Amino acid sequence: MIAGLLISILLIYPAIQQVQEENSLIPPLDTKAVTYCELSACGYLDTLGLEIVSPPLLEEGAFGTEVFVQVINRGRLHGEREFWAQLRTQDGAFVEAMRGDIVLTNQGPQLVRFFFTGKKAEFQGLVMDFGY
Repeated sequence: MIAGLLISILLIYPAIQQVQEENSLIPPLDTKAVTYCELSACGYLDTLGLEIVSPPLLEEGAFGTEVFVQVINRGRLHGEREFWAQLRTQDGAFVEAMRGDIVLTNQGPQLVRFFFTGKKAEFQGLVMDFGY
């Protein structure tokens, strides 16, 4: 009976190691080579193993609007990473640049938090380019 238990533990150990190895650290943002995509068209970012969910969630506060971009952690990454975003009008005129952070974990919602200095109604008429 004890031998069977030991054998089963030994057989499970490689699977545990594989799962642990699949969780890798997310690479930091390379500020000299930032790639932008329009948020609504980003989809799955193969280089990061993240899927971008659009539209963003907005919460208006006293000093501006928090913008939360949800990501699905398909690459099972962990760690902290910076992202950039640019806002422009429908005509393409630059409005504002934003910096956001995410702490990736294995559980819960994965949100990149940005801060826009305008009101929620102003944001809704803009195009957001997501930089990674």
